[in-house]
Amino acid sequence: MEIEIRCYGEVRDAVGASSLAREFDEATVADALDALDSEFPAFDADALTGGLVVMRNGRHVADPDAAALSDGDALSLSESPMRE
Repeated sequence: MEIEIRCYGEVRDAVGASSLAREFDEATVADALDALDSEFPAFDADALTGGLVVMRNGRHVADPDAAALSDGDALSLSESPMRE
């Protein structure tokens, strides 16, 4: 399956692109985040200001481990707008 990963703010800076296409056999949102972490050393979700906000097809993902991806999904990743 192919997914699109849209990157904003600090995430875009860390990966060097505003949009990425990635292919997976079967995956969860957590798997996609792990793949980004492996591919881009500057990407560290835990270090983002206020934490990472993950949206799948326009809906907030509360549990990335339980959120299965499907062909054509779009993930949007950004730092939290609620800064401490």
